[in-house]
Amino acid sequence: MRFHRIAFAVCFFAIAPGICLAEDAPASPPPPKTNTINITTSAPEPDKWNAQRSANGLQRVFKCKPLACSDPQTVSFVFGKSPTRHPDPKALEKFAKVDLPKSIRAMAAAREVMSDGTENIETLKSETATLKGYPAVVNESKVSKSTNTTFVETSIIFAGPAMIRVMSVSPNQELAQKALKEFIDVMRIQEGPPPANAPKGLQSL
Repeated sequence: MRFHRIAFAVCFFAIAPGICLAEDAPASPPPPKTNTINITTSAPEPDKWNAQRSANGLQRVFKCKPLACSDPQTVSFVFGKSPTRHPDPKALEKFAKVDLPKSIRAMAAAREVMSDGTENIETLKSETATLKGYPAVVNESKVSKSTNTTFVETSIIFAGPAMIRVMSVSPNQELAQKALKEFIDVMRIQEGPPPANAPKGLQSL
């Protein structure tokens, strides 16, 4: 498998703003530099997926090729700054149970206005978790419109200074769940050491 062909890496600088990008990430990238975090995303089965990234490198989208999946399937990654390195457990619980489902419903309502159609969204699951060794929230939503149903599987990982939103979308619930798990499984997150003389409060983006 030509693993590196659709692997992407993004490096967040923890003190100074900036991002370093590598479109063809090596199979074994060098250790991250001081006060940075390296995040590498790739497709678990590269021959099945077409990959794109945004101009600024902060979004990756993987779409299953025609006939390669039993149903249409898309997995996207969005990278941003985490509000905190160490989310409070109670605050994270509230985010999972209240804030995230509310924001997903709001986005669905906005889409409904834009499409001039009726769209219903149902939260099937929304809870805290630990993914790749970091605190996270996971959400499963069912979006129904007319005779069409789409399942949206979302994981938000608070990886030190970075916040990673992974979203898997498909009309096939089992496929959406499976793709999300497989893409997270092959994602690599490497944090560099903080500066030896950095104040504790400066160890975030």
